[in-house]
Amino acid sequence: MSALHRLPLLLAAVLAVCAGFTLAQDGPAGRTVYVGRLRAEPSAFESGAPIKSDEVLTPLVLFDAGRLPSGDTTSYKETPDHRYLKILRPYDGSSFPRNIAAPLIRWEDHVDNAWMLSLNAPGWDAPLRVVTDRRQWRPHARTWEAVKASGTGDWVEVEVRGCRLEEGRRAGGAVYADRVRFRVSPHPADPLVVFRFVTPLFHGAKAPDVLYQDIGAFERHMFLPGKGIYCTNCHSFPSRPAAGEQDVTMAIAVRKSFTELRQLGIYNFGSREAATVAVDSFFMCWDGAGTKIAVTAGTQVLVREPITLETQEFHVTAGDIVIVDRDTLAAVALPGASEPDYAEAFPAWSPDGETIVFARDQEIKLGRGIPPKKYSLYRVPYNGGQGGPIASLPGAEDGMSNFAPRFSPDGKWIVFNKAESDSLVEPSADLWIISTEEGALARKLECNYDYAMDSHHSWSSNSRWLLFATKRDDGIFTRVYLTEIDEGGHASPPVELPSLDDPLVCYNVPEFLRSRPEIDAEDILRKLSRERR
Repeated sequence: MSALHRLPLLLAAVLAVCAGFTLAQDGPAGRTVYVGRLRAEPSAFESGAPIKSDEVLTPLVLFDAGRLPSGDTTSYKETPDHRYLKILRPYDGSSFPRNIAAPLIRWEDHVDNAWMLSLNAPGWDAPLRVVTDRRQWRPHARTWEAVKASGTGDWVEVEVRGCRLEEGRRAGGAVYADRVRFRVSPHPADPLVVFRFVTPLFHGAKAPDVLYQDIGAFERHMFLPGKGIYCTNCHSFPSRPAAGEQDVTMAIAVRKSFTELRQLGIYNFGSREAATVAVDSFFMCWDGAGTKIAVTAGTQVLVREPITLETQEFHVTAGDIVIVDRDTLAAVALPGASEPDYAEAFPAWSPDGETIVFARDQEIKLGRGIPPKKYSLYRVPYNGGQGGPIASLPGAEDGMSNFAPRFSPDGKWIVFNKAESDSLVEPSADLWIISTEEGALARKLECNYDYAMDSHHSWSSNSRWLLFATKRDDGIFTRVYLTEIDEGGHASPPVELPSLDDPLVCYNVPEFLRSRPEIDAEDILRKLSRERR
């Protein structure tokens, strides 16, 4: 074989080693991989009793909310910063969908300069060891496939040891260690995530793009470009289990200039048929049959630029729940959820089509000194569009602001947000869950983070995974995480949507999608916003 013909093989070998995986065919178990410039022997990290310490550093300058200008408030808290080795991701006890791409394992350490990671999956005779001078490592795709092939449901163990090296030898006797366990779930998540892509600071003239990503890959792709005209906003897809690729329909709020009202756009990816309904729309959901849409309509909102980067001041000050028929495009207010003197928003339709849950608070007039919104959640029967008497949702009428309810597709659960006030990306927002059984009480989900927002959320079609937006990484930029919901409605420690970069932007309004339709963004925008080429 000539040198020219050997070049692709040599390049493949170099890339594989750099990625942390050898080209041996018998799997990663028992191998040692070197990442970066460090070439220390694994024996440098051995110690009779590795030290585990959870000492938290005190910030040099403490955040003082009292120094904010008068009238501005924040829920920001200092995030923990550990002096000694601490694995940050994945969380201990987390669960990964079996169809997700390899995670980034990362840790914090202010003392050491060298680390050895050990990865041990069920059935392996010995762990894969990674010696590195970096504070992170991502398994090669083939290593990750070997982990998933080792069995679902059993614990995969990760240990990271750190020490200080000088000229290849350990300086001092201390070896610090931290360990986590995670598992690969037998339940897959829906493969696609559709989300908005927007940069802080937030204001009413933003023009976010809508992107999508396969959770089994790292690349983001354009779904609908904002084009600088804020032509797309909230988006929603029907959750029918039998829907196929040619039967994906989208509802989305659209407008083609900042001075125009939003309209409800409906687009079928199979037929490429589109329609717009003259309803000033925000926040929507489909019924279980995918034939009707409940919309927050006639909406009066207030968006204020915040003092801090962490949030967007967003208030729905007036609105009603309106039902739009997909085929006739008729829009009719729902009695019980369209009452005068109340702002009604965030509708959620039960999968059986019998009940709509929505958020409600007193309607307020725009002006100076607008009080904080405090939404409560209510149920109203659909009753063929006739509505009926409303009833409060237990635990969602407690003086906090409760909003954004979402039914699981199997109809067993409702997940909603609870915050100190208002809605959307409130820094104090957490995820709460309540069973749909009579007499159930709401409780806080285990996947929440104490130091930052956990907000926008979406269920997978099998009701096993919850997708949500969170600012837990830095308090500013929203990222998308997934958590597994078990039969008892308890959430696993969440995992990140895979990404190879960390752009200074926010992902919000994440929605699951079961299959990727043929996407022609120009066709969608032209038809929904009546834009001409």
